[in-house]
Amino acid sequence: MELFKLLNFKLILAQMVCFFIVLAVLKKFLWKPVFNILEARQQKIDEQMKAIENMKAEAVSMRLEIERALANIEQTAQKRLKDVELAGEQKTREMKDKARLEADQIINDARTELRYELLRARDAFKGDIVDMVIKATEHMMQEKLTSDNDRKLVEALLGELEKTNAR
Repeated sequence: MELFKLLNFKLILAQMVCFFIVLAVLKKFLWKPVFNILEARQQKIDEQMKAIENMKAEAVSMRLEIERALANIEQTAQKRLKDVELAGEQKTREMKDKARLEADQIINDARTELRYELLRARDAFKGDIVDMVIKATEHMMQEKLTSDNDRKLVEALLGELEKTNAR
């Protein structure tokens, strides 16, 4: 109770009135500007956060776009590589076919030349046979015809024929 005696109600009342006046003045002149500043700052922070979120979304979208582009580039590279391989294989086949045709042509030319040489050899052989027969006939006419002489002449003619065939 002694505490109540020490208190001055007028002073407490005056302090309370001053407090509410200061509070009203602060509310009217200071509170709104401070809240406006804080609200503006909050809006700025919100806008910056939205901008950051937009940038993140844009970065993700760019990353996906770059990944798609890289995949597309890789697919294009694979396709071009496959096209080059196919072109190489086609060129190889064409070269092999051309080589086969050239080889067949060379073989056909060689066969034709061989046939021609064979015909020439046959003609030469026929000429040699005719010459030998004529010689044998002349020789037989010049010698006295006996069966022993005829046999020797025929054997000599056959021997010469075998030598000619061996060539």
